[in-house]
Formats: sequence, C-alpha cells, structure tokens
Amino acid sequence: MLSIFKQPAPLYLDWKKNLLRYFLVGCFIAFFLMFFQPFQTDRLNIPNKNLFLSGYGVITFLGFSSTFIGLPKLFPTQFVEEKWILWKQILLTLFALSLTFAGCYIYMNTSLNYSTSFKGFLGFYQLVLPISIFPVVLISLLDYIYHLKQNQNFAQNLNQHIVPKPQSTNELKLKDENGKEDLAIQLDQLIFIKAANNYVEINYLEEEKIKKYLLRNSIKNIEEQLPYPSIKRCHRSYLINMDKAGRITGNAQGYKIHFPFSAEFVVPVSRSKGKELLAILKNQ
Repeated sequence: MLSIFKQPAPLYLDWKKNLLRYFLVGCFIAFFLMFFQPFQTDRLNIPNKNLFLSGYGVITFLGFSSTFIGLPKLFPTQFVEEKWILWKQILLTLFALSLTFAGCYIYMNTSLNYSTSFKGFLGFYQLVLPISIFPVVLISLLDYIYHLKQNQNFAQNLNQHIVPKPQSTNELKLKDENGKEDLAIQLDQLIFIKAANNYVEINYLEEEKIKKYLLRNSIKNIEEQLPYPSIKRCHRSYLINMDKAGRITGNAQGYKIHFPFSAEFVVPVSRSKGKELLAILKNQ
C-alpha cells in the first residue's frame, strides 16, 4: 500500500497556471471567511472586518504561490517531472500549508494586537496541522488516481491505432553548432534525439543495432535541421521519429513512448506536447 507514494506524480510547473490557480484559491478562502465566518470569526467586532478576513485569502495566495512557483525557480534541479513522485507532492503541499499557517498566525496576532511568540505558534501549528494532513493526502491521491486512470485508458485505446510505417529513403545530414556536417544517416534509421548538456545524443539503428552518437549542438538547432513530418518534439529534451513508435503507456505524469526493437529505451511525452503527438499517432 505504501508503495503508491513512490509512484510518478504530476508536477505542475507552469507558473502562469499556478498563479491563476492559487489566486482563485485565495479568493475562495477570502469569500468563504467573509460569508460564513467560521472559527468564531462571527464574534469579531472590529472595523473593516471583511477587509481583515480577506487578508487570509491574500496570505493563502502568497504561501502557495511562493511554494509552487518560487521553490521550483530557486531549486530547478529538485523539481524535475521525471523524478517527481507522490510523496514529494504531498510534502510540498504540507510545506505550503505550513507557510500559510505561519503567515496567518502572524497576521492575526499583529492585526488584533495579540501577543506573538514561537511557543504560541507551535501550539497553533499543532492544532491546525493534523486537521490538514488527511485532506492533503486524500486530494493528492485522488489527483494521482485521476491522471493515472485517464492516461492509461487513453494510451490503451491509442495503441490500437499504431501500425507499422513504410521505410523512408530520405537522408539526414546533421550538423554541429558551427554548421559543419557531422553525421549522415537515413531518416528511417533515426529513433530519437536527446539533449545532453551542450550536446545532443543521436539514437539510431545500424545493422539492427542501436547506436548512439554525441553531436555538439542544442536540441532546438537540431530540430530546425529536421523539417520532416515524422520528426516531432515530444518533450523539452527529446525529438522523436514518430514512425518508430511501437506502443504508448500512461502513468499519472503523462505518457511514455516505447519502441518495438528495444525495451531499454523509453521516451517521455510532456503534457504540453501530449495531445498533439498522440493525435498524430492516432491519425497515422
């Protein structure tokens, strides 16, 4: 049962969508407090009460935005979707809540002229954190299960449309960053290309064996050298020859492309590219 927390989980890194998402969450918190006035806030007798209560929405927005937007910007190597698993998502959400709780505690005490202390915050934190753990874990699990089932079902249906493709006689001439021709292969030989720091790793077939070739260039420049309908960017770090795709699998993060001639190589499909590439496979 605990192994589910080690499963791949969606990582939401689009800062614009995150900004909108947590702005709406903050608005919900503010309006909920103003209209329903729970936690004995209905007993508060202060000027500009609604303005005071809406401040909790602002703090919620700041706490979650700084966590889900700020931390990935500060520590990009720690927020890589291919390495993101469910327990990390739960821990990150609890951190965002903890930051929000700290902000709410300070905001409440300073606004109402209550005494503020670290001991007081710990007492407040111990009161609210246990209440929050269950919904955080539940929501994270439901989000994981929803994306897992959706992607698995779509991948299963899509595999029925994948058929062998005829061989191509087009020749690829790949150049290095200085424009010098460095590798020449047939289009039908190419499997995928992977970014590798200042190089790209060309994976291709030669005499039924998979070969790798490092070329000093960027994935973007290589993409511009390959104006073929079957060559598509499926991920920020991958270009793939769609004619070589064998089957599709799905997990909570998205999709993986497998190849019929090797179980070793699996190419990820990013969410931003998923619909486009999967539609191509389905219509081929």
